[in-house]
Amino acid sequence: MKQTIKKSRKKYLPLRIFLCVGCLALLAGIFASVAQFPSTLPVAAPAEPSPVSTPATPAPTATPEPTPAPDTVLEDVPYISQEGILPTGCEVVSAAMVVQYWGADASATEMADALPCWDVEYRDDVLYGPDPNEYFVGTPYSDGSYGCFAPVIAGIIPEVCPNLEAVALENISLDTLYSDYVAQGIPVLIWATINLLEVREGSGWILPDGSTFYWPGNEHCMVLIGREEDEYICLDPYDSNGQVQLPADALTQRYQDLGSQAVVIVPSGQ
Repeated sequence: MKQTIKKSRKKYLPLRIFLCVGCLALLAGIFASVAQFPSTLPVAAPAEPSPVSTPATPAPTATPEPTPAPDTVLEDVPYISQEGILPTGCEVVSAAMVVQYWGADASATEMADALPCWDVEYRDDVLYGPDPNEYFVGTPYSDGSYGCFAPVIAGIIPEVCPNLEAVALENISLDTLYSDYVAQGIPVLIWATINLLEVREGSGWILPDGSTFYWPGNEHCMVLIGREEDEYICLDPYDSNGQVQLPADALTQRYQDLGSQAVVIVPSGQ
């Protein structure tokens, strides 16, 4: 029996070897086929991002135009003429009108007497003189004198009228002077020209700092007291002109020609 079994095993050995070799060959073919596929799977393209909605920017709010001050005239400002009293003293006469409006008992001549005055003079045929921002050039009692600018008038107000104070302004438009002061009951001294004539080049002199100054011919000072439509209302001390209505455009030009200078006088502490 043992010998029969051994013979059977030997009989089927070649078949087993054949099957094993076949299996190995089959497996090798499978592995080769797998190796031909890509090592990585295709990746889907990223989706386009959905647009982010941005909140709408609100439209800018229009700044409302300031309401212009209504037309008004300060009828309570007293009028004083310089005629026959202070021929070149329009600045102090205008100042006297305003201080009296505020109840001060000061005359135009009292104001004139308080002015720091310095006249021009020749030295070796060269004319020398003061700065009109610091002194009245000449004397307001003389026909041949010149005048002064806003800082000089502002400087004498507390001296003559201790209960009042003054400030010299420059580069403030007439429209602003009207709306900020006159429309609020405060008359304003302004520099322009006599009868709105053109400024002419007057005498020139050497100032203390060595520079040359030319007097603006036809220089004049008045009191701005109101506005009516396209005209400003002023009290003009020259030649007893009294209350005058002046075209806004023309007065604005002459006011600018004189450096847009003004003086505001108010009770102390206001």
